[in-house]
Amino acid sequence: MKLTVGLIVLVTVALLGTTAAGQNATDAETLAAIEQQLAKAWVNGDRAAVDAILAPDWSVTDAAGRVLTKDQVIRETFDSTDRKMEAMAIDDVSVRTFGDVAVVTGRTQATGSYRGTSATVVLRFTDVFVRRGGRWRAVASHGSTIVP
Repeated sequence: MKLTVGLIVLVTVALLGTTAAGQNATDAETLAAIEQQLAKAWVNGDRAAVDAILAPDWSVTDAAGRVLTKDQVIRETFDSTDRKMEAMAIDDVSVRTFGDVAVVTGRTQATGSYRGTSATVVLRFTDVFVRRGGRWRAVASHGSTIVP
C-alpha cells in the first residue's frame, strides 16, 4: 500500500504536455517543456529541479484522498532511500491555458519500488499551474488510480 500511494504521489505531477486546439502555443509549449523536466526530475531523483517547478504552496491530493504539502512530498521522496521511481510513460495529455493559469490532464503509468518491492500504477492526473513573476509554477495536483 505504501508503495502504491508513494508512486501515485510522485507521478501525479510528472507529466508531458500537448497543445489543445485554439490556445496560446507558446504557453502550451513552455508547460510541455516544464512537464518533461519534472517527469525526468522525479525519475532521476533531482530534488533541485522538482523544488524549482513546484510552488512553495503546492499540494497534492492522492488517490487515497490524502492532501500532502510540498514539504511532505519532498521529504518522503528525497530524504529516504525507501522509494525509487524507475520509469514513467504518459499519454492522453491535454494542456489548457486560461491567461496566467493552466490545467494539465492526462494518464500516466509509473513503475517504482518501495524497500525493494516493485509495483506499477496507472492513474489519471490533473496539474494546475500559475504564472507568477513571468514563470509557470505547479500549485496543485490530483491523481486517481485507474483500476484494471
